[in-house]
Amino acid sequence: MAIYLDNKLVSLREMDHSEDWLHEWIVSKPERLGLGQIDIIDQEVHHYKNKGGRLDLLGFNRGTNTYYEIEVMLGECDSDHGFRTLDYWARERAKNPNSLHFAVLVAENLQGRYKTLIEALPQFLPFIGVEIRTMQLTTESGEKIITCKSEIIAQPDELVLQGKIENIAGTKSNIPRDEDWWREKVDDKFVETVKEMYDYCEKNVGTSRIDYTANSYISLKKGKRAWLPMWPRSDGFFIYLPDDGTGTLDEPSERFREWANKLKPIGIELSWSYKYNAGANPIGFNLPRTKMKDKVILELLKESYELT
Repeated sequence: MAIYLDNKLVSLREMDHSEDWLHEWIVSKPERLGLGQIDIIDQEVHHYKNKGGRLDLLGFNRGTNTYYEIEVMLGECDSDHGFRTLDYWARERAKNPNSLHFAVLVAENLQGRYKTLIEALPQFLPFIGVEIRTMQLTTESGEKIITCKSEIIAQPDELVLQGKIENIAGTKSNIPRDEDWWREKVDDKFVETVKEMYDYCEKNVGTSRIDYTANSYISLKKGKRAWLPMWPRSDGFFIYLPDDGTGTLDEPSERFREWANKLKPIGIELSWSYKYNAGANPIGFNLPRTKMKDKVILELLKESYELT
């Protein structure tokens, strides 16, 4: 029998949690950020002698020789933390020039004044934006339960965050990418989820074909158009969908606004971005495997397929 709980979004400050608490929450289980299997190898890294200036967390993935310069804050992103993230990234990059580096900004709210900038940055720099969302659940007896989860809302298109893919960050490979390549470089779970989505769309949406040849995603294609590109995530994938062409670089379409409202009840938030496919697929969001066959998602997929 299903149990339904009342819930609402709250801030960590409302729960009497400090920024130090958020640091420890990440350090105790770094995979919570959704960046793959990274280790936190240092904290409070000093960059300016006797003048403050400390990088919050330094993550490292030994398998890909990749550093993650992580700046953490509560509340809405501000310019100070955003600029410091890039400053620390640049300094660590200079210290270890033969490694890959990603600037990571972690905040509770990346949807405010700097939303457009945060979505644009990954087009030019190896920048990742992670939102921390805190939910308060209330049982029938009045007991309060608090849950925290992260969601990546900005990232370079060429970046695969999950698995052990080697040609991360745009390096080229002469090895043909096919189903076996993806199983080896990422994992079986992601490939099986993509194939499940393919079968589902074939039966309920329209005829497509699976294309494995892109560097960082697997897509469903209608003709030559990738109408459903899927980037690996630990619980599903991130996708960009086509729109009706009425939006602009800075102003979402009415269709986007309509779907943003429709998807809120199932916990999915859309982002408007022209960074993928020259604006042809501007509607982006994280789609967990558990929600990919939801009735409202099917309605969105059908409409998007017809727009292709």
